[in-house]
Amino acid sequence: MLSIGAEIIAGIAILGLGVLFLIGGLLNPVWALIIPVDFVIMAIGVATLGLGIWSSIYEKKHPVHSKHH
Repeated sequence: MLSIGAEIIAGIAILGLGVLFLIGGLLNPVWALIIPVDFVIMAIGVATLGLGIWSSIYEKKHPVHSKHH
């Protein structure tokens, strides 16, 4: 099981923010002007989420602290 790190939480939050801005852009004509920016925000969220998943898997395979000294 993957541990939930700060990158995963931040990625979910940024992705959710991008989705909310996209929904706002679909409902409001002024916000519709920044719909391309919403896709950039969602891409940053997906990248941050991917980094969190990758680092969680990497830490599981290569632990920093070993039990044997």
